[in-house]
Amino acid sequence: MKYPIALSQRIDEVSKIVASWPVEKDINHVLNWLMQFDSDDVDLGVRIIRNLNVIGFEDLNTALTIAYSKLERMAIDKGTKISSRNTLFAGIGDGAKSGAMIGYSFRIINELAEDNFMDDESMNYLEAGMIDNIVLVDDIVGTGRQATEEIKILTQTLTPLGVKNIFLLTAVGMQEGIKSISNNTKAHVFSAFEYSELDTVNSLDSPFYDGIPHEERQSIKSRLEYYGKVTNKSAFGYGGIGALIAFYYNTPNISLPVIWGSKNSWLPLFKRAVKINGINSYYKQIESSIAKKKRQPAQGRENEIVILVEGKSDEVFFDHIINLIKDRLPFEKISVISMGGFGSKKLIENIARLNQNCLFIVEEDEYAPKGHLERFIRNLGDNPYIYVKMQSYYYNLDSLAESDRWSRVFARIDSMEDLAEQAKTRMLEKEIRMMTMRNESRAKEWLEAHLDQEKIRVLKNELVEKIIAQKSL
Repeated sequence: MKYPIALSQRIDEVSKIVASWPVEKDINHVLNWLMQFDSDDVDLGVRIIRNLNVIGFEDLNTALTIAYSKLERMAIDKGTKISSRNTLFAGIGDGAKSGAMIGYSFRIINELAEDNFMDDESMNYLEAGMIDNIVLVDDIVGTGRQATEEIKILTQTLTPLGVKNIFLLTAVGMQEGIKSISNNTKAHVFSAFEYSELDTVNSLDSPFYDGIPHEERQSIKSRLEYYGKVTNKSAFGYGGIGALIAFYYNTPNISLPVIWGSKNSWLPLFKRAVKINGINSYYKQIESSIAKKKRQPAQGRENEIVILVEGKSDEVFFDHIINLIKDRLPFEKISVISMGGFGSKKLIENIARLNQNCLFIVEEDEYAPKGHLERFIRNLGDNPYIYVKMQSYYYNLDSLAESDRWSRVFARIDSMEDLAEQAKTRMLEKEIRMMTMRNESRAKEWLEAHLDQEKIRVLKNELVEKIIAQKSL
C-alpha cells in the first residue's frame, strides 16, 4: 500500500523512533495509527510518538530497584526496618493488570519472599499484631486521588491491628500526585522516577512543543484536545494530566487518550489492560480478623501502650517526645501511631478494643474546622486522652528565626516580638507541619535543636503522669 505523501515523507523518521523504543512494535501498526490524524495533523502524531516515554522491561526493573532502595532508606528515617517479620507488600486498589505485573516484578527483582505479599495467610500475621509496615506497590501515581481514597480506607481498616506505617512505592510518579497523597494521608509516598507538568503536553513550555513558536503552541494543544475528545471523555486523560508515558505491558490512563483510547473505533497505539483486584479484595477478610479479635480479650499486652495521634507530622513529633521519657514509663513497648487524620467512632472503638492500653492525643487547635474537635471528643467516649497545644507552640521560634539555615523561612515576620503572636496563627502552624512532614531528617533537626525546652518539660511531665495513670487502671 502506498501511504499519503504527508506520511510517506516521514516513514524513515517514524521507523527510527519506533526502533529506539525498548519494546517491539510493528511499524505498520504505528503508521496505521498515524493515518487516523488529518493530513495537516500528521506532524502532531509524529510529535507524540517522538516524545513518548516508553518504559521497557529493563527500565522498569531499574526503577523498582531504585524504589526499593528508597523504601529501605525511608523506613530507617521512620525508625523502623523493612523485614520479612514485620512487613507485608500488596498491590493497591483494583489497579489494572499492571498491579499483578508490578507486584511480581518487584518481588523478583528485589528477591523478596512470596510469603511477604498479601494473601489469605497474611490475616494470621495481622491478627497477631506482627505487621508494622504495609508497602503498597504500583506502577504509577497520577493525580493521587484514587490512591488517597484507597489509603484512607486502608488506614481505618489496618490501624486497629497495629499497623504503624503505610508506604506507597511506585516506579513512576507525577510530582503533584505524590504531593497530594502525602498531604492528605498518613502514607509515605515515593517514586523511582518523578515527573512534573513540564513532562506533559499541558505546559506550553514542555519539550513537546520544541520548534513551535510560542504563540502557536496553544492551537497545537487545542488539536490534541480535539483528538482526545474523539477517543475518550477526558481529552487529556484522567485528571487532565496529558502525560506521555507507556509501559511495555500497559498504558496509564493519565497519558493522552489518543495513545490508548478506542472510543469511536479509534485504533490505539498502546492498549490499556483490563482490571483485576488488589489489596481491597482482602478488606472483607481484614474486617473479619478485626471482628474475631474484638470477641477475644486483649491478652498479653499489659506491658504495651499505643499512643494515637492525628497525622504524620504529629507522629514524628510525639515519637521524639516519647523517646525522651521512655525510661520514666512503666511500659516495655510504646508505639506512636498516626490515625491518618481520621477520628471516626468505628476506628476509635476498634483501636480501643484491640489494644489493652491506649492514649489518644487531642490537639487544642482553634483553627480546626468548626465542630471538628467536639466531634472527635464525642467519638472518643470514655477512652483516655490528653489535651496538648498546637505543634508550633512547642518550638523556640526565636531560635528558628535566628538560625543561619532557617531565618529565611521566617523573614516575612517583621520583628522578633511578632513571633510569639504569629505562632498562634494557622499559617505558621501549617508551615511547620508541612516542612517537617516533607522531610523527616529536617524534622529531627528541628526537634533536636529548636524546641522550647521549658514547654517541652511541661509536656513531658503531663504525658508521664497520664501514661502512668493508664498502667494503674
